[in-house]
Amino acid sequence: MALIYLKLTSLWNLVLHRVGRLRQPKYLLGAVAACAYFYYFLGRNLGVIARAQHPAGSAAASASILIVTLVGTVLSALGLLRIAYAWAFPPRQAALRFSEAEIAFLFPAPVSRRTLLHFRILSSQIAIFFSAMLMAIVLGPLGVASASRILRSLGWWVILSTFDLHLTATNLTLSRLRQEGTKFNLWRIFAVSAIALYGVAVFWAGIGIVDDYASGDDFSAAGLTQLGDALNHAPLLHWLTLPFRIVLGPYLSQTPKAFLIALVPALAFLGLHYLWVVSIDADFHEGSMALAEKRAAAKAAAQGTATALPSTPKTAYRGPFPLGPSGPPEVAFLWKNLISLRSALFGRRGLMMLLILAMGTSSAIGPMLASHPGAGIKGTLVLVFCGIVAGYTVILGPQLARQDLRNDLPNMDILKTYPVEPWRLALGELLTPAAILTTILWITILVAVAAVDPTGIAEWLTPAVRVTTALCMALVAPLVCITQLIVPNLLMILMPGWYVATRTRSGGIEMFGQRIIFGFLQLFFTALVLVPSAGVAALVIFSSQWAIGVAGSVLLATVAILPILGGEAAVGLWFLGERVDGFDLSTESR
Repeated sequence: MALIYLKLTSLWNLVLHRVGRLRQPKYLLGAVAACAYFYYFLGRNLGVIARAQHPAGSAAASASILIVTLVGTVLSALGLLRIAYAWAFPPRQAALRFSEAEIAFLFPAPVSRRTLLHFRILSSQIAIFFSAMLMAIVLGPLGVASASRILRSLGWWVILSTFDLHLTATNLTLSRLRQEGTKFNLWRIFAVSAIALYGVAVFWAGIGIVDDYASGDDFSAAGLTQLGDALNHAPLLHWLTLPFRIVLGPYLSQTPKAFLIALVPALAFLGLHYLWVVSIDADFHEGSMALAEKRAAAKAAAQGTATALPSTPKTAYRGPFPLGPSGPPEVAFLWKNLISLRSALFGRRGLMMLLILAMGTSSAIGPMLASHPGAGIKGTLVLVFCGIVAGYTVILGPQLARQDLRNDLPNMDILKTYPVEPWRLALGELLTPAAILTTILWITILVAVAAVDPTGIAEWLTPAVRVTTALCMALVAPLVCITQLIVPNLLMILMPGWYVATRTRSGGIEMFGQRIIFGFLQLFFTALVLVPSAGVAALVIFSSQWAIGVAGSVLLATVAILPILGGEAAVGLWFLGERVDGFDLSTESR
């Protein structure tokens, strides 16, 4: 009870602190923006959602069944990948998420190990509870049973709680195996191999059903219903996916009665995970302290008050390429930022993302090389997926790829002393994230060009048109990425106080609102930069394709918009460089 009182008191003090800082304009504006966002996208639609929860007609029912199947498949696949990652790349020490204050007061206190585990589980339940409510509102209903947002929230609570306990138990199990030193790597190899074989078995059990449906060319409501029923009632696939069906059962139930029936095995499965966690005798104290120190160091570095803790071990990396004693200064900045990127790109998480990207790319191009009746719809899906990835890369990518001036905010005074022209300093700092985003765009362009009309129905889409379009889009991509990266860096220079707050990981509705404001500014400048160029390109292609063909018109449009994009990037770099040259963090961030 004392620990429950401690957690509730800490939560109440946190609420008071965040309400109190609304007296500052930057937090108040962020809170107003977040409230407006939630009302516009969620609050005003709750009544509409409630009235539309009972689907009418066979088409809506068929779509509901198919959506339930797809959502369950996606959630299961993501969960399986995360579990495989936990076994393939375990931490050196078991670490549970405790704050520095909790470590300082609870670890030396006369409390048992099980009590600390209960406190950690209780602490995670608060975040899981709010996440479940938010996801239940955002994702909306899936079936008749989801008419109650309370039922949807309970379903998501079961999913998130089970997954959290599973990862915690896996972490403690691996730590125990490492401490015992008995065939630790052999256990890891066995577990990862078993997960991989399980994934392959599930894939082959379901791909045959999907291929039979695609080869039949029956995309009607009845065909969708048959596909959903076939996937849900296939005996082998049913037993292979039984653990995921148990966990997802409450959320994907079709009726309130089915929800209550599915809740019983789901809670039993959750209880087994709890017993697994508390039964593992593994030490987590040192790893938790190291994790708390790492989080504190990251927060201090983000705020510009510190770069790292003195006790943090340093890892030396070789340069990404030989750096000569003389040459363009932009290359030196590229070399420096690539080194800082290496630990993230070639770490455990980066290698896992590269593996997923490689698997996704190969699975996307594979159907394009096969000539069968289902290639058309698969090509369309791949094309839509590439468009979504490219859109997120252009709009959200600059907010995530931060190996530029934003990463060097604490070192801004040192950068200004370099004998380098301001615009060249700005260009050099932007080269690394521009290279990352450009590479992603090139991959999406390659896959998208292969996915367009794989069966060759469109006569005008010749190999020459494909190659010309791909090369022209590849030429435009770097300029688009550099122009997009200028926006967040310039916002950081103009509003350093806001930026320091938004790059921290502290929560709160006002922090979410500040990120929304920066996101809308990014979107506004995206439209301001790309709309004129896209309009010119469309006009040139429409007016010239009749005379010089599609390939020639695409090439002519690229020649027309390259000076526009290049001029916008040049002006943006010059303006950013001038702002950097006159920047003083000590006075502007007060």
